[in-house]
Formats: sequence, C-alpha cells, structure tokens
Amino acid sequence: MRIYISVILLIAIISLKNRKWRKFLAGDPTIVIQNGKILEENMNKLRYTLDYLNQQSRERDVFNIEEVLFAIVETNGILTVLKKPQFRNVARQDFMVAVLPEQRLPIELIMDSEIIKENLEQNNLTNSWLQSELKKRNLTQNDVVYAVLAANGNVYIDIYSDHIHSPIDKE
Repeated sequence: MRIYISVILLIAIISLKNRKWRKFLAGDPTIVIQNGKILEENMNKLRYTLDYLNQQSRERDVFNIEEVLFAIVETNGILTVLKKPQFRNVARQDFMVAVLPEQRLPIELIMDSEIIKENLEQNNLTNSWLQSELKKRNLTQNDVVYAVLAANGNVYIDIYSDHIHSPIDKE
C-alpha cells in the first residue's frame, strides 16, 4: 500500500514540476468538432462515441452540431464547447442594459405538495403570503409539485396536472 501511495505522490510531483511529463501522463485536450464538422479520427483515438458526444453537447445547450465552432474533450473527459458567434447567448451587457444585482439564492417553498416551513421562516415569509400566491393562480397546495421564490422575486410554480398529453420522450 505504501508503494502505491508513493508512486501516486511521485507522479503528482513530477506532473507539477515538468510540463512534458504532465502532458505524457495526463494527455492533451482534443478537438472533436471544428466549424460544425465532427473530427471522426480524433473521436476514434479517444474512443469517444457519437452518443456520448450528443449527450455532452446537449448538457451544454447544443442540440445542433452546426452551431459549434469548436468542441474540445478536456483531459478530464468533459466536453467544452465554443459556439459560433451567431449562436452565442446574448448578455445584457451586449445591449448596455443595467443589471440589478441579485442578493440571494432561490428559495424552495413547496416540494411534493409539502410547504417547507423552515424556508418560509428563515426568509421572513408567511404562510398567508404563500397561500395568496397560490390563490392568484387558482391553485391549492395539493396541486403543486414544486414552488420556488426566485432571486428576482418571481414565484415559479409547477403543478401535477400540466395538461401535457403527449410528452416527446415518453419511456
């Protein structure tokens, strides 16, 4: 066991001190998409499947590979994506719009029809305030799967009966 730990420490120290050894031990990031085109040879070298590429792309809000300028598999296996400029998200600063700073995290109010009383108390919210928010939407506590007070003050509510009759990906 000591030998194993010693080898791991030695490799870590060598990797920290020497760039060539770090590259040898950890590898390099690898480009798998360039200008909307999949680089199959690089994917084969990594044994990186199209299914995994699609999954990781979707996790980065990319559903169309044509939108990608570069996609790189980092040395830790995570996909990093740079979209083409015309597909990048627009930020408020792009329009010189003033942004009000957010001072808190979202507050969960209801989960599985149960009011989270501790969150109400810790944030100086009352049950009557929550009930009035539900009443504005013609809902009762039992209708609600999930309710959150967002940092911007808006209340998000998801209900059990969403009236979605044909989900796209029904298992």
